Amino acid sequence: MRMSNPRRAGRALVAVGVFGVLASVVGVVVGWRLVTELDTAVGRSLTLTSEALVALESSVEVAEGALVLIDTGLASTETTTRDVSAALEEGEELFDATATLTEDQIATSLEAVEGTLPSLIEVAGVIDRTLSALSALPLGPAYDPQVPFDESLRGLQSELDGLPEDLRAQADLIRGAGGSLATVRDGTGDIADSLAELQTALSASAELLGEYTATAGQARELVTESEASLEAQLRLARALICTLGLVLASGQLVPLGAGWLLLHPERARKLLEEG
Repeated sequence: MRMSNPRRAGRALVAVGVFGVLASVVGVVVGWRLVTELDTAVGRSLTLTSEALVALESSVEVAEGALVLIDTGLASTETTTRDVSAALEEGEELFDATATLTEDQIATSLEAVEGTLPSLIEVAGVIDRTLSALSALPLGPAYDPQVPFDESLRGLQSELDGLPEDLRAQADLIRGAGGSLATVRDGTGDIADSLAELQTALSASAELLGEYTATAGQARELVTESEASLEAQLRLARALICTLGLVLASGQLVPLGAGWLLLHPERARKLLEEG
């Protein structure tokens, strides 16, 4: 009966030791599996994040380049529009000068000519009759026009009739065309101003995209550093799990040894005697 208690205690200690060793092995396997799954999940997430940041950085760089090209095009268009506005202003001045010339000088001059034509027609009639009378003389000049001088002047008078009024009407049309050019010029000026405002907004957007590009680059570098740091931490975790498992397993040597001694007392005495 005395021997049964030590043997029972020895079996219990051996069972405890074996259970401890198995628990240590299971703990190491489970811990290693968890760390591996964590490494896979977090590593995949970091990889996807890094790829997304690379794609974002590339997209932002493309958008930034497109904005620079658009900004350059808008600057060129604005310059051209302002040149057109300046040309329209010169055209407006030319139309106004032409209208003034037509109305004040040409029409007035034609009216003056038209006013003197009656007197010229009378003088032309006298000249025509005189030359005709002289041509009848034996030594007189030859004078036999198809159209008499006074009739030519009457034809000119007929053609000039109403022409100054028509020229003044044309001057009003020319001046109206100049006003239309002024309206178009104001529109082109507004367009140029709008293009300048849009160019300013695009420049601000390009600067903002540049900041986004820098931020995305920094984030990508941070993700890369996080991947390296995570890999080092996971290696450390695996080493700690293995160390902890070895410590727990080696700790079971005491109950295993004590149980073995209790189960084999004669060997224990022999060892003690030899010792």
